[in-house]
Amino acid sequence: MATQTYTITTLLEKLSSPDKDFRYMAANDLINELQKESLQLDDETEKKVVSGVLKALDDKNGEVQNLAVKCLGPLIRRARDPSAETIVDKLCLNTMTCDKDHVQLRDISSMALKTVFQELPNTNQILVGNLAKRVTGKLHPFISKENVPEVSIHLEILEIIGMLLQKHGNHLTSHHAGLMDAFFPLLKNARPAVRKRAITALSNLVNVCPEELFDTLIKRVLGELTHSANMADAKTVVQFLEGISRAAGRQFGKHLNQFIGYVLELVKKDDDELRENVFHTLETFLQKCHTDVTPYVPQIVEDQTKRTTLLRRTMRVSSVMTRTLAGRCGRGAVKCLEAVVTTRREWILDSLRRISPALISRFNDREDTVRVDVVTAFLSLLQQTDHTLGDLRRKSDFVDQHDPRAGVAEALKEQLPALIQALKRLLVNKSIKSRQASLQLLGRLVQVLPGSLNDHFAVLVPGIEFCLTDKTSVSNIKLDALYFVQNTIATHSAELFARQAGPLIKVLMRCVADNFYKVIAESLRAVEQLVAILRPVDRPALLDISPFVPELYPGVLTRFRDPALDQEIKEQAVSCMGQLFFSLGDHLRDELKQCLPVFVDRLKNEPTRLSTMKALVKVTSSPLRNDVSPVLADLLTLSTGFLRKNLRNLRLATLELIGALSRDYGQGIGAPVMSNIIKELPALIQESDLTIAQVALHVIVAAGNTHAAAIREHKEPIVARIVEISRSPVMQGSTLTAVVEAIKILAVIGSKDDTDLKPTVLIKRFLQPVYENTLNSQNIPEVVFSATHRQGFFGTAKCVAALALASGTDAAVVAACITDILTKDSSENVKMISLAVIAEIGYYSDLSSQPKLQEAFHFVFENGKDDSKTFAAMALGKICGGNVRKFVPNIIAELENESQKQYVILNALKELIHLVPSERISIEGIAPFVDRMWNSLLKRAGSVEEGYRNLLGECLGKLTALEPVRFVPLLIDVLQKTPAVQVRCTMITAIKFTVSDERRAIDPVLKDAIGVFLGFLNDPDLTVRRTALTLFNCVAHNKPVLLKDKLNVLLPLVYKETCIKEELIREVEMGPFKHEVDDGLDCRKAAYECLYTLLDSCLDQLNIFEFMDYVSRGLTDHYDIKTLCFLFIRRLVQSAPLSVTQRVDQFVVEIVKLLQSKAKPNAVKQEHEKNDELKRAALRAVHSLTLLPESDKSRSIAEVMGTIKAVPDLAAMWEHVKNELTLTAVATHAQGDVPMDTN
Repeated sequence: MATQTYTITTLLEKLSSPDKDFRYMAANDLINELQKESLQLDDETEKKVVSGVLKALDDKNGEVQNLAVKCLGPLIRRARDPSAETIVDKLCLNTMTCDKDHVQLRDISSMALKTVFQELPNTNQILVGNLAKRVTGKLHPFISKENVPEVSIHLEILEIIGMLLQKHGNHLTSHHAGLMDAFFPLLKNARPAVRKRAITALSNLVNVCPEELFDTLIKRVLGELTHSANMADAKTVVQFLEGISRAAGRQFGKHLNQFIGYVLELVKKDDDELRENVFHTLETFLQKCHTDVTPYVPQIVEDQTKRTTLLRRTMRVSSVMTRTLAGRCGRGAVKCLEAVVTTRREWILDSLRRISPALISRFNDREDTVRVDVVTAFLSLLQQTDHTLGDLRRKSDFVDQHDPRAGVAEALKEQLPALIQALKRLLVNKSIKSRQASLQLLGRLVQVLPGSLNDHFAVLVPGIEFCLTDKTSVSNIKLDALYFVQNTIATHSAELFARQAGPLIKVLMRCVADNFYKVIAESLRAVEQLVAILRPVDRPALLDISPFVPELYPGVLTRFRDPALDQEIKEQAVSCMGQLFFSLGDHLRDELKQCLPVFVDRLKNEPTRLSTMKALVKVTSSPLRNDVSPVLADLLTLSTGFLRKNLRNLRLATLELIGALSRDYGQGIGAPVMSNIIKELPALIQESDLTIAQVALHVIVAAGNTHAAAIREHKEPIVARIVEISRSPVMQGSTLTAVVEAIKILAVIGSKDDTDLKPTVLIKRFLQPVYENTLNSQNIPEVVFSATHRQGFFGTAKCVAALALASGTDAAVVAACITDILTKDSSENVKMISLAVIAEIGYYSDLSSQPKLQEAFHFVFENGKDDSKTFAAMALGKICGGNVRKFVPNIIAELENESQKQYVILNALKELIHLVPSERISIEGIAPFVDRMWNSLLKRAGSVEEGYRNLLGECLGKLTALEPVRFVPLLIDVLQKTPAVQVRCTMITAIKFTVSDERRAIDPVLKDAIGVFLGFLNDPDLTVRRTALTLFNCVAHNKPVLLKDKLNVLLPLVYKETCIKEELIREVEMGPFKHEVDDGLDCRKAAYECLYTLLDSCLDQLNIFEFMDYVSRGLTDHYDIKTLCFLFIRRLVQSAPLSVTQRVDQFVVEIVKLLQSKAKPNAVKQEHEKNDELKRAALRAVHSLTLLPESDKSRSIAEVMGTIKAVPDLAAMWEHVKNELTLTAVATHAQGDVPMDTN
C-alpha cells in the first residue's frame, strides 16, 4: 500500500508540472492506476487525488482536460461518499459559472458531470440517490431562463437534469413536481434547442413520475398548448407527444384518444416540417400504444396512403428546398405505414391491399433516401407476409377456400405486375443504394412466395445484367444480385431458366472472371445451381445445353486449375467442376481425363480435401458413367487413409465415394486395396454416429457382391460390430435397414463356403449375448442384461427375422422361441427377445400353423413380468400381418371377455391399428372387424384408471382416423350425451390422437368438429378441463389452422385456467406438519403450456398485451409455472420485441422480487437447488430483455442489473449465464439457424 501511495503522490506532483507533456503522461498513468483492482487509497491520498483531478479540469491544455474527465470515471467508482460529494459539488459550481474567462472549464465540467453519473456504481444505490438529489437541488433553480445569463449554460443544465431523470429518476421523487413545473414553461421558449431539451427531460420524467403527476401534465398540455394557433406551439405539442409516448407508451395510451384527433388534423396543415413531426409521432403511437391506437389505425392508413400520393406530386416541383422538405415528409409517411405493417401482423391482408399500392407508387421517387425507405418498408411488409404464410407452408396444414391466409398469397400476387415494373426501373437506376435495396427486396420476395417470378423473370434479366456488369456496381451490388439469382434458382422451376439460359450463363461467366474473391465464389455457386437444373439427370432436359458447354467449361477450368486463389474460390471451383461433370459428363469425356489429376492433387491438399471429395462423389455417382479408372488406384489409396481422419464430414464423404467406386468398378478394384478398405470399416460402425455407420454398411454390401474374400478376411470384427450396433436402443429407420441388408449379404457369403457366416450361426451370434447372460446368472433372480437395452431387442429381432426368412428357417426359429418362452427357467430377457423375434417373423409369415403359439402368449400374460407382457402385446398385434383373418378375431375376442388381461390386449390392439395401413395390413383387410373393435372400446371408455383411459383413447383415435366421416360424429354423440366424467375424458383423448402434424384425410372433418371437443374447456369437472387443455395444446402444436377461427372463443377459457383457484387448495396433515395441496396446479401448468405453444403457432391472433398480463401473473405462481414464464419472456423478446418493451417494467418488478428472495433457513438441499435454478432461469430472461431495442435506456433494466451486481453470488451467476447463452448463440449461428426477428 505504501508503494501505491508513493506512486499516486508522484503522479499528482507531475500533474502540477509546468510541462504540459509531463501533465499529460501523469494524467494517463493516473487513469491506469485508478483502474487497478488492487489499488487501495487512504482518506488523505483520496482527497489529494480528488483535488488534483478537479484542478486538472482547468488545465490550459485541452488533452490534459480530457484525460482529467476520464480519470473521474474510475475515481468515482472507488471514492468514498464525502469525496464523491466534493466532486459533484465542484462540478456543479463550475457548470454554473458565468465568468467569460472560464467558458472552457464550464464546458468540460458539464461533460465531467455526465461522466460521473454514467460511471457511478449501481451497487451503492444510497450514494447514487444522494448525489442525484444533490445535483438536482443545485441545478433546479437554473432551469428557468431568467436565472441563467447565458443560453449555453441553460442548455447544458437542461441536458444534465434530463440525463439524471433518465438514469436515476426513481431517486428524485421529491423533485418530480418541481421539475415538471420548471420544465413545462420551457415548451413555449422561443429557442428550438431549449424546447427540444425540455421535451427530452419531461419524457424522461414521465417514465418515473407517479400516475397523478402524469395526469396533471396531460391536462396542462391539453389546456395550455393544444388550443394555440401558433405553428411553433403545434410543433412543440407534436414533438412532446412523441417523446412521452416513446418513454411511457402504456401510461400515455390511456390519454391517446384526447390527442389523436388533434394530431391527425395537423396533417392537413400546409407546413412540411410540421407534417414530418406528425408522421414521426404517429409512428411512435403505433409502436408504443399498440392497443389504444387500434381504433384509429384505418384512418391513419387512409391519410398516409393519400399523403403518399400527394407528396409524390409535390416532388415534381422545381424548388430544391420544397423537394427536400417534401422528401422528408415522404420518408415520414412511409415510416408511419411501415409501423402499421410491423405492429399489425393480423391486418396483413388489408396492408397488402391498401398499403402496398401506395408504397409501390413511390418506388421511383426523385429522392434517393425516400426510395430506399419505401423499398425497406415493402421489405417489412414481405417479412410480415412471410410470418403469415409460414404456417401455410408447413406440411401439417391444409387450406380451404375460406382460409384467410390463402387470400394473403393472392393479394401479394395481385401486386406483382406493378411491383416488378417498378423494380425493373430501380435495377438500372444510377443510385447504388436504390439498386441494392431493390435486389434485397427481390431476394426476399422469391423466398416468401416461391414461384412468384415465373411470369416476370425475363423482365428483370436486363436489370440483373446491368447490376453485375456496370462499372459503377460495387462488390456488394454484385453479391446481392448473385444471391438473388441463387434464391430464384432454388425456388423456381427449371422452365423459367431454360428460356433465359443464354443471357444468364454469359453474365455469370463474366462474374467468374471478376477480381473480387467473394464475387467469384458466389458466381461459381450460381453456375453450379444453374447447370444442375438446366441438365437434370433424372428427367429429360428442357433445352440442348451443348452450345453453352464451350462457354462454361473454360471459365470454370481457369479457376479450378489455379492453385494460388483464395480458399473459398478453390473450394467452390472444385464443387462447380464436379457439378459440370455430373450433369455434362457426356460432353466432357476428354476434358475429364485432364481434370482427374487436378482432383487427385486437390485431395492431397488438406484445405481443399473435403470439397474435392464431395465433388468426386458427384462425378462418380453420375448416371452419365464418368470414367475415373485412370486415377482409381490413387483415389482408393488416399480414401483408405482418410477413413482414419478425425474430420467427420471427410469420413462421411470418403465412404460415399468408396461406395460409388465399389458399385461401379467392383471387379476392377484389386483385392489388397479392397481388403485394406474393409479393414477400416468396423471401427466406423458405432452407435455414437449412426449416419457414418449406415454408409459404412452400404460399402460392406457393395463390396460383398464383388469381393467376398475381403469380407471373409475381416468377418469377425464386422459381425461383432453389427451385432453390437443392432442392440442399440436408438437403432431405427434407414440405419436399421442398412444393418439388415449388411447381415443378409454376410449370410449370402456364408451360404457358399464359410460356415462362420451361415444364417444359423449368425442367428446364434445375435442371440448369444442374451442367452449367455441367462446361463451365467441362473442363481440370481430378476437379472437385467445391462449390455442390451430392452429397446434394443427390436433391432436384434429384425436381424434374426431377416436371416430366418432369407434362409427359410423361420418356422424352426419361431418354434425355438416358443419353447424358450414356455421354459420356466428362461429369464425375462430371453422371453422378451423371443417375443420380439416372433413379432418380426410373424409380420411377414403366417404363424397360424404353430401349435403352441397361443399357449406361449397366454403363458406370458399369466406369469410374465410387465415388460414381458408389453412385448407379448406388441407381438400379438404384429403377427396379424401374417394372417389377418386368423389373429385379429382372437384379439377382439380377448378384448370382449371381462378378464384381467384387458390392458395388454389393448396394447396388442394399439399395435395392430398402428400398422394400418401398411404393406401387410390394409384398411380393407380389417374392415370386417372394425365395428367389433369400436363397440368393445366404447364399452370400456368409463374406466377409472387414467392410464387405461389414455390407451383406450389412443385406440379409438387411431380407428377414427381410418374412417373419420363415420366415427367422428359417433365420438361427438357419446361426448355430448354421457354424464360420466371418465367417458368424456376418453372421448377428448381419442380426438387428440387423430391430430397429426401431417396432412391427412381427417383434417377437413376435424376442422368442423374440433370446436365441440375444445368446448369442454368450460366443463365443470377439473379432470375434463385438463384433458381438454391437453387436446388444445396438441392442436396448437400440430395443426394450428384448426384454431384460427375459434381462438377468440377458446382463448379466454385457456386464460381462465391460468388463475389460482382458492377452492382447489386444501390442507393435508402429514404427522405433526400441515401441508398445502393445490389440486389445480396441473391444470394451470397445462394452460400455460398451451399459451407457450400459441406463441409459436398463432402469434398473429393474440392480443399480445393481454397475453403478457397472464405471463406476468405466472411469475408469482408455483415453481414450475415461474420457470415456464421465464421461457415465455425469452420467446416474447424474439417474437414481439416492440411490445415487450412496453411491459418491461411489469416483468422486472417480479424478477427483482425473485432475485432478492432466499430459501428458508431450514430448507433442505433440494429446495436450495430449486431456488438457484429459478434464479438462473430469471437471469436468462433478463439477458433476453437486455437484447431489446433501446434496452440501454430502460430504467427498469438498469434497476435489475443493479440488483444483480449488488449481490456477489448473483453477479457470478449472471456471468455464468451470460457466457452460456453467448456460446449457445454462436453455436446456433454456426448451424445456420434463422436470426431473431426484431420486428
